[in-house]
Amino acid sequence: MPIILASSSPFRQKLLEDAGIRFIAQSPKGDEKTITGLPPGTLAVKRAEFKAIDVARHSPPGSVVIGTDQVLGFEGSSLDKSNDPEEAAKKLKRLQGRTHTLHSAFCLVKVLVSGSMETLHEEIVDIPMTMHPMSDNEIRAYVATGEWIGCVGGYRIEGEGRKLFSKVEGDKSAIIGLPVAELLAALAKLTQP
Repeated sequence: MPIILASSSPFRQKLLEDAGIRFIAQSPKGDEKTITGLPPGTLAVKRAEFKAIDVARHSPPGSVVIGTDQVLGFEGSSLDKSNDPEEAAKKLKRLQGRTHTLHSAFCLVKVLVSGSMETLHEEIVDIPMTMHPMSDNEIRAYVATGEWIGCVGGYRIEGEGRKLFSKVEGDKSAIIGLPVAELLAALAKLTQP
């Protein structure tokens, strides 16, 4: 069963490699940001499915495509990646001293012999994350590291961003971008007779 990761993220690829999964990586061509207006957790799942289907359209029959996405939920709304340092600083100022939820989702889509696709599994892991209170100077210093680039929360937990938190309740792989334990369990069910 060929496995394709619908992501160009080196962090997600490393998580799969470390889990012993043989796969190839392909970047989705479509823009998942066209999916909007949903609660944060649902948004993460729908965007993961969008990416998986986008890559599955160009994949050989029998392939299983893994789509992933993360959405940060805070005060009932979704926060996306920041476009510039000022936006990242505003986001961190808003999150500092408070708890937000990182919704980390994945979707498995199989390409059938007919060329059609079947969604086999969707799952979301919710991780509550509490930041330390921070001064404006601390926020500016962190933003200057550049770790905010490409991250929904404006931080990279696998870097200096880990120092921003007083409490994190969840698996680190899900925070990085792919809930590995849940993914392995879902893949194991696919190989059972």
